[in-house]
Amino acid sequence: MKKTILISLLCLFTGHISAQKYTTYLFAFFANNTPDGEQIRFALSDDGFNYTSLNEGRPVVASDTIAIKKSIRDPHIMRAEDGKTFYMVLTDMRSNEGWQSNDGLILMKSTDLIHWQHTAIDFPTRFPNIQELNADNLHAVWAPQTIWDPVAKKYMVYYSIGRHDWEYPTSDKRFFQPYFKLFYSYANEDFTDLSAPKLLFDFGKASIDGDIVYDKKNKEYVLFFKDEGRSVINPLGPNGGWKTHQGIMRATSKNVTGPYTTEWKYLHKPGQFPVEGSSVFPLINSDEYILMYDCYANGHYQFCKGDLTSFTYVKDTPTKGTFTPRHGSVIHITDAERTRLESWSKLSIAVNNIKKAPTDGLSVQALAQRNTLIEMAEKTLATKSDAKSFNSARKKLEKIMK
Repeated sequence: MKKTILISLLCLFTGHISAQKYTTYLFAFFANNTPDGEQIRFALSDDGFNYTSLNEGRPVVASDTIAIKKSIRDPHIMRAEDGKTFYMVLTDMRSNEGWQSNDGLILMKSTDLIHWQHTAIDFPTRFPNIQELNADNLHAVWAPQTIWDPVAKKYMVYYSIGRHDWEYPTSDKRFFQPYFKLFYSYANEDFTDLSAPKLLFDFGKASIDGDIVYDKKNKEYVLFFKDEGRSVINPLGPNGGWKTHQGIMRATSKNVTGPYTTEWKYLHKPGQFPVEGSSVFPLINSDEYILMYDCYANGHYQFCKGDLTSFTYVKDTPTKGTFTPRHGSVIHITDAERTRLESWSKLSIAVNNIKKAPTDGLSVQALAQRNTLIEMAEKTLATKSDAKSFNSARKKLEKIMK
């Protein structure tokens, strides 16, 4: 009896420690529809609603080093099942080349949130035997996300595919709407390749920006998605029709791969159209969740709070400053991970500041010393993963700047 009680208390204690493990929210996002804005940025938060950008709002990974299009959108970040590996998937796209210029996505892997292995996958090249995905017919591959499939025991990457041969007319006869459906693939063990796409969800009209969350209470998977494009009647809706409004909806399934059943209602703040890029994540040490989404027509993000079934509006992001998120995602991180990221950010800022500082009046010796310290600091940023190294390099730079 005493042994049983001891084991129960130990489980309760370790469970409590686990619940207290994560203290901070990390938001990965892109900033706007310019080549500079279409880069990975990070921000941190103590409460999940109010964020401060790392690196003074500058990119944390340069798009021209990871993307075929030299720009990225829609970063989705997650922590792996082992608790220490991170995966990020992104749309490989440059919007100033047009909304039909995107043929693929990017897979990324890291163990420190700073240095990332990356693989860009062009779908027409990767899947040449799928004729419907050739470069002429493929409209776009958008907004990938990743989730662990406990049945397949693999990481499932899901995304929206639009094809020109699926386009349908809208109420404005001048326009045809690209028909996006959600598909999924399984990543290989190294997270460098994908299996052939399989259909995950067909809304009956265009749908994009899928975000799957497991509801432990109801033991089901919840797919949050946006009904995309111009408003049309969806014949699969209640009473044979549903007027789409470019908003956030839910669908549910007992299996991560579906089939999913749509719930015909909107979840975002009433009257706020259009919105996209929803992301749902739990509040730390709480049973409640945050639903956030991009009010892209109004230039801000919106945060709501709820129980995965319904949500209440909380706040909008400011429309100025360095935190100007577009479609992104949030994970929980530890104090140690936060310290490492903040130390990396401070060193990166210091390098940027000393590079911008005037060199007029510096002796040849002082200029050489400055350049040597910059080179050493940049090497530290590129090769180190610990706060101690970042802080040491920063202090040396700050000393010479005084």
